[in-house]
Parts: sequence; C-alpha cells; structure tokens
Amino acid sequence: MTTLPTIDVQSRNAIYRGLRNAAGMSFRGIRYAEPPLGMLRFLPPRRYENQGLVDATRPGLAPAQIRREPQAWSPRGEGFATGEDCLNLNLYTPAADGGKRPVIVHAFGGGFQSGSAHGTFHDDLGFANQSDVVLVRPNMRVGALGFLHLADVMGKNYAATNRGMLDFVAALYWVRRNVAAFGGDPDNVTLVGMSSGAFTISALFGMDEVSDLYRRVWLMSGPASRIIEPDVASAISEHFLMRVGISQGDSVSLNSLPLDTVLTAQEEIVAQHLGERNAPRGRTLGIVLDGESLKRHPLKGLSEGRFSGHQIVAGWTRDEARLWYVNGVMPPVVSRDQLITSISRFAGDDPWARLAALEAELPGRSFTDYEEVFLSRAVYREPALRTAETHASAGGVAYTYEFSWTPIFEGGRLGAAHSFDEPFVFGNVDAERIPLARDDVHARDLARQMNRALRDFCRRGAVDWRPFTAGDKFVQRFE
Repeated sequence: MTTLPTIDVQSRNAIYRGLRNAAGMSFRGIRYAEPPLGMLRFLPPRRYENQGLVDATRPGLAPAQIRREPQAWSPRGEGFATGEDCLNLNLYTPAADGGKRPVIVHAFGGGFQSGSAHGTFHDDLGFANQSDVVLVRPNMRVGALGFLHLADVMGKNYAATNRGMLDFVAALYWVRRNVAAFGGDPDNVTLVGMSSGAFTISALFGMDEVSDLYRRVWLMSGPASRIIEPDVASAISEHFLMRVGISQGDSVSLNSLPLDTVLTAQEEIVAQHLGERNAPRGRTLGIVLDGESLKRHPLKGLSEGRFSGHQIVAGWTRDEARLWYVNGVMPPVVSRDQLITSISRFAGDDPWARLAALEAELPGRSFTDYEEVFLSRAVYREPALRTAETHASAGGVAYTYEFSWTPIFEGGRLGAAHSFDEPFVFGNVDAERIPLARDDVHARDLARQMNRALRDFCRRGAVDWRPFTAGDKFVQRFE
C-alpha cells in the first residue's frame, strides 16, 4: 500500500497533520467537541479547543447505530466504524493557501438513527478539488443519544433535547474559527443536507445566534417540518425508560446503560411506518420544539424574516416513499379503509377528498400506489413548498426542484426514490459507488447539471432557474 505524504496546517493553537495527493488535502477525525461519554452522554456538546499537533490522517468514529445490510443496488463506500466518541469532522480542500474558497458543510442522512460523515459513497476529495471548494463533513449523535427528550423525565440539566443538532452547530463554530487556515472563506458557508441531515439544517431556522455561521442551505428531502411537540417527545422518552427499566430522574443509571441496550430500545419506541413516523404527533426521534435548544418552530423563524438574507434550495424526489416499500418496511394496503386511515393522519377531517383528488389524477392505481404517492407528497413535497413559500413571503430567495430520474434497474420499479438525488447533486454517479447509474449516459449528464447548480449556489447564492415566489411557485424539474 502506498503511503501518502503528510501536510501540516496551523490554525489557532493547533497544528493539523493531514494527507495530501494530487487532488488536494484531507484532514479527518478532527475533534470539535469533548467526548460525549459518562455524565456527558445525554448533554449538549462542550466545544473543544485543539492544542499542539493533531493527527488528522484517519477518520474517527461515526455515531453509534445499528448497522443493516444494504441492498445490492444501494450506494456503497469503504465503510466506517461506530461508537459514542463520535464528535469529529472531516475536511477536504484543494489547498491550504488562503484562497477564500466557498465552504460546504454536509449533514448526512439516516432517519435520525444512522449515517456517517465518512466511508460512504461520496468522493470527498474529488468533489472538493473539482468544485474548488472546502468540504466539511461532521459526525454527530443520532438516535436516543442525539434526540431523546429527557427534560420532563430527567430534570432541568437535560432541558436541551436536540443534542445531535447542537453537535452540528458546534462543528459550525469550529468551521467559523478555523476554516480560513484550510483555504476556505468563513463568511461564505453553505449547508447541504439529505433527509434527517436536511431536517437538522432546517431546524436551525428556529434557533438564535446561528444565522452568521452560514449564508445559504441546500435541502434534499428535509424541509422545515417534522418538528416534534414536547408532550409527544416526553411520552416516547417514558416508553424508552420503561423498556430499559430505569426510573424517572435516575440519570446515573441512564448514563450507565450498555450501548447495545440503548440502540435496541430506541428501535422499539418509534414507529416504522413512514406515515406514522412523519405525521403530526408521530412516534419518532428527531427535532423537538423543546424551548431550550429550539426556541421556535423553524417556519416561524422564516416567516418573521430572521433569515431573509439567506438563500434556500429545497428539493425532493418524485417517488420519495417508494424506498420504504421496496425495502419491505411498508406493508401493502389491502383496503380503502386502510388507505383512508393512512391519509387521515395528515389530512384530518378531509381524507376522502384527498383520495378522490388522487384517484382523479392517477386513475386505476392500487391502494398501495395511492398511499405511496400521498406520503411522498405529504411528508416531503408539500412541506418543501411550504418552506420555500414562507421564506419567499418574508423577503428571502428560495428555489425548488423535483428530481424524477428513474434507474432502469428491474424495469424502473424503484422510481425516483428517497435519496436518489444526493449523488447527482454532488456530481458523483460513478458506477462503482452508485450501481443504479451503471451504463446510463443520461445519469452522468444530469449529475453534471445538478452539480453545476450546487457550485453556482455556493458561490453566489443563485442557480440557473427561476426563484420560487408566492405568485409563480416555479419548480425546476430534473429528469
């Protein structure tokens, strides 16, 4: 195995030792907060100031999670190790030369229960080099460790629920203070997220004192929605404590729980059905309106114009929900009553009208097809449009897109499913990493088009299609 030469970069009180090759420099496993271990396990991150020589030649741990065997057609990478000591970030730059390049900070997806900032399908250094940007990918806590609402069951020391989100913010502070040394512009930061990563980024619109940490956001299937009410989150936490046999207020036992017990219990307290998870008052882990780490609903923050100087791209895929059906998570819908029950979680008193509209638009479909289309729109498309409209109405600039590229795999049965747009946005549809794009010349052309849009957006806050306005409601189609 060839050993790459090292490169040292000084920032503040630390010298970061990374690796370099012809494409640029990589610095991996940089600690940005203290290890969230022991009594810090369920507390907000404590920022960490690196000192002296920092070995950044290898990745740290990804967050603790249950690993599942991917589908044969799933995106693939080198893999990653997991554990609780996961508050680290990876940085990739063409050169540490004071070049003031745009900075992209990427938040990984994974349903708030999995994911990693390294070892996935991304060609991190290749992307940074080809786009002439500095790419930063933080790891952050997920699952119960990142988002279990403990304020009502463990006391005021646990008032800040959204620890995973606060981890991401702590990483942004590290970027603010250090990225200039690596060739980045701390005043030109774009946040890019997929699914739960995008939901986490969207939630920042409900926070105070973070607006100057970034200038724009690119959201993939994670708009400013799915915010959990505190009473719902408390009920989930009570269920968690019951499953693990811990009394309310017993923080010592909570912090001493074996990790496997935490991971198993968190699987048992949330709904698996996509509609149940994402509907109002759904049983899931995610961003909680706790009044401490999240002061207001993100849509309220947008409507008040607090972020009107920021630019937003909000995108979704046409067949978002298809992923859960082809993975066997969603059962088939066998009756009209079952379908109405699913729709009513979102449509309230008007599920019959919503179904009638679907049947008129798409006649002759199965009950399962109608549920899939409805959930794709109710969970992702409609909230994305609402996010864009709220921002635009408050004087901000927003763009929207729908991604409908369908791989030819098995006759196109996967559709344009959840997460399929992310490789295209990053311009990486290499067949070894993205099997679904194999032998598809159009996929490569589409990837170049979408990646060019991301590059334009991170440089000047604009793309080459019309902004979304309350009057126009323009949606760019990528197909």
